[in-house]
Amino acid sequence: MFRSSKSILAASAAALILISASGAPSTARAAAAPIQVTLDGKKLPLDAQPIVASGRTLVPYSSIVQSLGGKASWSSSTRTVTATSGSDTVKLTAGSATAYINGKATKLDAAPVIQNGRTFVPLRLITEAFGKWVSWSQSSRTVAISSKLTLTTSTGPFTLNKRPQRIVTLSSSDTEMIYALGGTVVGRPTAMGAVNPPEAASAVEVGSTHGILFEKLASVKPDLVIASPALASQKPTLEKLGAQVLLNSHNSYDQIKSSLRLYGKLLGKETKAEEIAANMDRTVSSLKKPASKPKALIVYGAPGSFVVALPSSYPGSFLELAGGANVAASFPKMTTMPQYAELSMERIVAANPDLILLIAHGDSAEVKSAFKKQFESNPAWNNLSAINDDQFEILPQNLFAANPGLRAPEAIKTINKLLLQVN
Repeated sequence: MFRSSKSILAASAAALILISASGAPSTARAAAAPIQVTLDGKKLPLDAQPIVASGRTLVPYSSIVQSLGGKASWSSSTRTVTATSGSDTVKLTAGSATAYINGKATKLDAAPVIQNGRTFVPLRLITEAFGKWVSWSQSSRTVAISSKLTLTTSTGPFTLNKRPQRIVTLSSSDTEMIYALGGTVVGRPTAMGAVNPPEAASAVEVGSTHGILFEKLASVKPDLVIASPALASQKPTLEKLGAQVLLNSHNSYDQIKSSLRLYGKLLGKETKAEEIAANMDRTVSSLKKPASKPKALIVYGAPGSFVVALPSSYPGSFLELAGGANVAASFPKMTTMPQYAELSMERIVAANPDLILLIAHGDSAEVKSAFKKQFESNPAWNNLSAINDDQFEILPQNLFAANPGLRAPEAIKTINKLLLQVN
């Protein structure tokens, strides 16, 4: 027997009692105003109005899967939806807060539900599993699905053809950002010490900016490689592996936050990226700055190959945020390393820094000794304020030997403490 239109409307407006992941009841309701779903700007024809459960949009599975170019099947005995698109398979069960994407368990904020004979599934989960991006507009109550995503990197616009599922990073700072945003990598840079974060330790080591291990990189079958612009010449070789190559770098504190937001957009974690950036800013802004800016010099490298950090480098950027004045600000930049200047005793003597900070590769004591010996024969060396006052410090390798990325506030805090100790 058919229900009257009035009873159907009443039922649609009524609250639905669902079973949450914990087994406790939660409420799902028809949207206050119609929710539209679009794919690359075109409205999708759904055979039932989306509903909202636990803050998530749920849609009829058959309509959304077909609209995304996939196939769906339903098992009445297990109340399970199986959706496939290419090599991707998603399984969801009505009432269960666990979904399986290519066999891997994924927790859901809202479980699939059955309403009026239709099974509703989480829109975002299905869409992202099929390699697309999702965004929500509160003003128009529209869920926008995009097949491609254009990002602004440090090297310019970059368009992703599919949401990446197998990411390789070639710098430790990029690896940390991806994990902090809730993502994972299948390949990471070869570690010289402890792996950050520890969860990334199981990823395959594929070399670094200074030398890629192509066979190992190929073995993890990446669909996206995040690399430094310094590897632009290697891009065609990397693309032959079937991966897109995103060239991006961050040489200052602000650029680190820009990269964080870039990867947040890539992973669909923009809100998380903003939260992390805000926490970083709170840490930096809380630092007590020296009453007057001590003049400081940051030297980077190893015996025989020392360079000086300019304000455009990550150590130089950190120095200014810590409350110091970089005496190398006017030094001419190097052609091969534009964030650094060549080490010149004449310029150092003229600048007469209050504090010299050394970033060492290898044994810190050995590097410090080698650096001092390089200039002790010059009478002007012993006249420097930093030498006379014993203000010559080695910066921690774990924060400065490579760009620390999200640990930048900790690095800035380290320099800030040293600046406050300057006489």
